[in-house]
Amino acid sequence: MSETARFSRAFFFLLDGARIDVFTELLERVDLPNISRYMVEPGSFRSATTVFPSVTGVAYVPYLTGLFPGRANIPGYRWFDRERYQKRPLSLMRFRNYHGLGSYMMDRDLSRDATTLFEILRPSSNIFSGISRGTGMRRNAAYFRRVPAAVKFFRTGSWDHVDRAGEQFLVRAARRKREKFTFHTTYSVDEYSHLHGPFSPRVRACYIDFDRVFGRLITTLRSLGQLDSSLLMLGADHGHTEVHEHFDLEGFIERRGLKTLYFPNQVKRWLNADAAVMVAGNGMGHIYLKGPAKWTARPTANEHLERHPQLVDDLLGEDAIDHVIYRPGSDGEVRVRSKRGDASVWMDGEQITYKVNTQDPFGYGPLPTTMTRAEALEHTAQSEYPDAPVQVAQVFESPRAGDFLVSANRGYDLRRERHNHLSCHGSLHREHMTVPFTVNHPILDRTPRSVDAFPTILNLLGREIPTGLDGKDLTRAPS
Repeated sequence: MSETARFSRAFFFLLDGARIDVFTELLERVDLPNISRYMVEPGSFRSATTVFPSVTGVAYVPYLTGLFPGRANIPGYRWFDRERYQKRPLSLMRFRNYHGLGSYMMDRDLSRDATTLFEILRPSSNIFSGISRGTGMRRNAAYFRRVPAAVKFFRTGSWDHVDRAGEQFLVRAARRKREKFTFHTTYSVDEYSHLHGPFSPRVRACYIDFDRVFGRLITTLRSLGQLDSSLLMLGADHGHTEVHEHFDLEGFIERRGLKTLYFPNQVKRWLNADAAVMVAGNGMGHIYLKGPAKWTARPTANEHLERHPQLVDDLLGEDAIDHVIYRPGSDGEVRVRSKRGDASVWMDGEQITYKVNTQDPFGYGPLPTTMTRAEALEHTAQSEYPDAPVQVAQVFESPRAGDFLVSANRGYDLRRERHNHLSCHGSLHREHMTVPFTVNHPILDRTPRSVDAFPTILNLLGREIPTGLDGKDLTRAPS
């Protein structure tokens, strides 16, 4: 351990689906006394931005790798690989759904260039995250236990047994004095938000119950003499908004005469699909279109629009659709269109170019045409679409990204209703993109991105921060 280390071990708590306003309200009402006393008061509490798509699993990537999901090659909760679909008809890598057994493929799907905190901070434990590269089997509570637990949830409608199991794994990890890093996931806020709504009493009770679990951890660490040497950090992957209407994006593409692959309809389109629609969080979707040649070719969006000239206009004609995002050509431009107007985004390393072509599709006030990524966040953090220029650009760094990305309007989701879902996430809206972030150490007075947690943890544990990350250390001003 470096002489500059402030802590000898770290715990990260992923409160899946936590809304910043509900979390803040409960803090102010002293309903989260342990989080308040042991993280907020000695450290910092901020409203942070997550990534696009703002969905479970995808939005874990930045916390654990320091990379945006585009660079880590996990652009969605569901995705399609056009080249493998054409060349390897029996391959498990042709498309992905991380719901259920597909979650076991996340480590394999993660870019080989990504290094996880589990790999750097050994020994480490993973509790219920789909990403666990570096823990080994014994310290990966997700491996054998998560899917049976989820099956029981679908049978009973209760997630409480999963949280109880997670609490036991957390306490066991805390008692392992040599352990350097523990990543603990709590899903109940997310699961019950979908079922009962994000403001329901049952969901609020889940926040409070997590505070009790956190309090038990504090008691354990104090008894071991490790409380003062433990870094404690909490974040979320996305917020939620209530859903009042359901729009069938899959059916929208299918009705255009295209044989469409989507979940759970993938078996019917295992071969010879003309299109694929991969909806995630129900608030965003990837649309993939076959060109005039085989799937192995990747036409630009302009080439697709020559064959489907009304596609974007027809999508934006639907009340459910807020933004359509695509790459018109091959020069790196990302086009964003909404009913308000359209703009072009280019990202070159740390530099963002944002050019409004008609009216601003995000409704921003005047912005500099050229900004650093930090400046882009600073200018947009308080808007309805925080960090959107950076986020729409980073997704397309993955070859698995769709030809067209769709972000839903508030109050809508993008899947025909198969379950009684009362809320969704995944879009670029503020309520999905803004999440609570707290740590028991002071950090800079700026809006964090979730991707900043990775280098911050490493620095506070006295470890060298790898180069080439998307995240920035929150304890040190940029040089």
